[in-house]
Amino acid sequence: MQGKISQTDLDATTRYDLHTRLAGMHTHNKVCHGDFRPSNIIIGNDGVNYVIDWAHVTQGNGAADAARTYLLFCLRGDQKLADKYLDLFCKKTDTAKQYVQKWLPIVAASQSVKGNPEERDFLLR
Repeated sequence: MQGKISQTDLDATTRYDLHTRLAGMHTHNKVCHGDFRPSNIIIGNDGVNYVIDWAHVTQGNGAADAARTYLLFCLRGDQKLADKYLDLFCKKTDTAKQYVQKWLPIVAASQSVKGNPEERDFLLR
C-alpha cells in the first residue's frame, strides 16, 4: 500500500499523513482475498458458499480487506449494503467498527491509483 499511496495525485502532506497512518496500523498475517465482492461468491445448490477469484490474495490485515470491500459497495452506490457488510464483518470477526473505519482513507488512497477518474474522485473525497 505504501507504493500505491506514493503514486496518488494527493499533495505531499496528505501522502505523508497516509503513510504515517499506515505505519501505525497493526500488521497481521491473515489471508486477505483482495477482491471480495458479490460477483466472487457462488452459492451452491446445497447452500454452501464458495469464494472464487483468488488472483489478488495477499497476507495482511483483515480489516484493510474489509475496508476495501466496503468501498467497493460504496462505489456501486449501495451505501446501505456497504454498512450492512461492515456491521456483519465486525460482528463475525469481533472487530471494532472504528478500527475498520481507520483503514478507509488508507485503502481509498491505495485504490485510487487503479480506478477510472469517477472512482478516483469518489475515493479521494
